[in-house]
Formats: sequence, structure tokens, C-alpha cells
Amino acid sequence: MKKLTLTIILCVALSALAAAAPAISVVPAVYDFGSVFEGIAVSHTFMIKNTGNEILEISGIRASCGCTTADLATDSIAPGESVALDVLVNTTGFSGTISKNITVYSNDLGVPMLTLRVTGQVLKSDPYHITASDAYYLLYLLIDLRSPEEYEAHHFLGAVNVPMDALADTLSQIPHETFIILYDNDGSSVDEAALTLRNEGFAFVHTLLGGINEWVYQYDLENILSNSGMFTLPPRVTIDTSGRANTQLLPSELAYLFYLIIDVRSPETYAAGHIMGAVNIPFDELESWSELLPNDILLIAYDQDGTVADQAALWLINNDYSNARSLLGGLNEWTRQYGQDYLLPSMP
Repeated sequence: MKKLTLTIILCVALSALAAAAPAISVVPAVYDFGSVFEGIAVSHTFMIKNTGNEILEISGIRASCGCTTADLATDSIAPGESVALDVLVNTTGFSGTISKNITVYSNDLGVPMLTLRVTGQVLKSDPYHITASDAYYLLYLLIDLRSPEEYEAHHFLGAVNVPMDALADTLSQIPHETFIILYDNDGSSVDEAALTLRNEGFAFVHTLLGGINEWVYQYDLENILSNSGMFTLPPRVTIDTSGRANTQLLPSELAYLFYLIIDVRSPETYAAGHIMGAVNIPFDELESWSELLPNDILLIAYDQDGTVADQAALWLINNDYSNARSLLGGLNEWTRQYGQDYLLPSMP
């Protein structure tokens, strides 16, 4: 009898021990986003819940190609508690039906690997669209080191005026991996400015050989906004390129890179925050700029959600600007994918 009682007690204890365990649950485990244009990022939040009675430990999360996850607020989930898992799927480069898996590893012995899934249809975007990821790849910051008066007289389209003594403070808000191109009148002060930025941790600092003067010698006023008409250049100086560093750009190399971002929102909205290097041309003023905009470079128009920018791109295309594009999804899509990266208030 004692032996039977001991056996019963032991079984009860083992059953209680077996019942004391974490249990992972995500309902639903599949998110169907329907359909989006190629290049739009799809975001979703899965809620990971511990339906067991011991602490659930998340030991790892692995996402398939094109899918990223944010860090969890905690890796230890108490019984009955939940934690959010934010997922972002970038549809750039995909088409048709896609399915992206996210594997969550935990100490749930019954389900040590839980697979979540994001699925849906990716539609081909219109030919006048450019995705946020493609625009991000092209991005550079063109900095005019000259005086405000010289800048006002003439400067490259899309360039921002930052005198050398204000460089470090002004650029402290942009990522150190920004591709930067510095120029002055003749190239005499750019090396000092480049050294200043490199000492501040900027890794990709380039300079324009011969400055804006050499550009005008070769390309006249192409891609330059001039408020003073033609201007007098000093005698041309021969540039020695025999020992040229790969961070020193020839005018022809800048010409190859050149593009223009156009913010078609209101001046007030633009001043509050815009993509660095963007020129503010409200949509209703676009026609008045038509003789100033080059028609042989890439023009990227954007607004908040892409609606007005689509109209701007189509207007430009129909008026012989065949390389005009609209940023797909506008600034909303940019911030969804990149947060506040390369978004600046108006620079001095």
C-alpha cells in the first residue's frame, strides 16, 4: 500500500513538473499583405505570447532574404505576457507572389522553432517610378564651400552652401557614411575642408578638381543655377591629374553622377524636413522652372505620399524631360524604410 501511495505521489509530481513549461504562441502566424507595387516596404507586427507557466526565452530570430526584424523589447517573456516582433519586407527586386519566413527560436521544447510568414502579391510599378532603395543608392551631398554671395550668384543645382568654418557643426546631423562632394571656385580650399570632415569621421569625402570654374570651362552653365547671367572667369589653369587620388573627381565624373531631387511640396513643409540636396519647386511653379532644369539628367520628384509627385513626373516627361521619375510612395515610404536618414531641415 505504501509502495502504491509513493508511486501515485511520484506520478503526480512528475505530471506537475511536466506541466511547468513555457509555450510559444503567435496568432495569426501568417500575414497576407494583399498586393503592393514593387519597391514598397511592407511592415507588420507579430505578437509573440507565452501561453505556458514558465518564462519563455527567445534565443534567436532569423529572417529570409529581403525581410528584416527589429530587436525585441525583451528576450524573456513571463507567463501570459506578450512581446511585439516588428517585421519589414522590402519588395524591391521581387514580383508576383512572394512568401518570406521568420523563424523564432525559443526554449519551448514542444516548438523550439516557430515559423512566421509574410506573403502577398508584388505588382510591377509604373515606368516613371523610382523606388526608395534605388534613390537611396544614388544619394550624395554636394557642398559649396564658397561665400553666401558667390553661392547666390551661381551654384550647382542641388548644392547646399556650407562655408568651411561651419562644416563640422552643420553636418553633424547626417550619417558619417554619406557620400560627400566638396567644391569651391578653383579647388584651392577643398583639401583642407575634406581633411576636416575626415577627422570628424566622414568616410566618403570627395573633391571636385578645378572647382566650379573648371566645370564652366568644360560644360558652360550646364546643371548650374545662375542668378547673375554669364560671369567672368579667371584665366584657365592647367590641372595636373597624373597623381590624382580616387577621392578627387574630374568634372566629367561629376557629370556622370549628376541628378536632381525635386521636392514639390510647399516651402513651409520643405523647410520642416526634406531629403538632403533636394531643390524645392512646388508643383504649381514647375512650369516656370522648365527653362532652368536640365533635360538630360535624372530628375526625381517627391512629395509626402507620391500623389502629386506622380503628376509632376508625368508633366516633366510630357515636356521633354524623359528622365523624370517620381519617388514611389513619397517621403512616407522613405521614412518607413530609412527613418530619418538623410532628412534635413533647411541648411544655412
